[in-house]
Amino acid sequence: MVEQKQSAIQRIQVGLVGLVVVLLFVTLADMVLDRVSDGPQAGGMPVAGPLIADKDATPDEPLAELGVTPVAKETDAERAAKDAAKTPLSSAPVR
Repeated sequence: MVEQKQSAIQRIQVGLVGLVVVLLFVTLADMVLDRVSDGPQAGGMPVAGPLIADKDATPDEPLAELGVTPVAKETDAERAAKDAAKTPLSSAPVR
């Protein structure tokens, strides 16, 4: 009688340990899948912006947009020209 009771307690303990192990594996797998689906946004990693600011413009460097080759950096003159084109002309105040 005592042997059956000990056997039953041991089976219950083994079953509970098994359930805890399965729960840990499922939780770990869920965490890994969440990290993969979220991408680099979580964890303090920098997020890359879009390669093209204007979607309608024809790309100048299609291989750079695909990530095959590095993107050429703008010169100061090109950057100044783009900034000048983006800012509206200021008109004199009307009196």
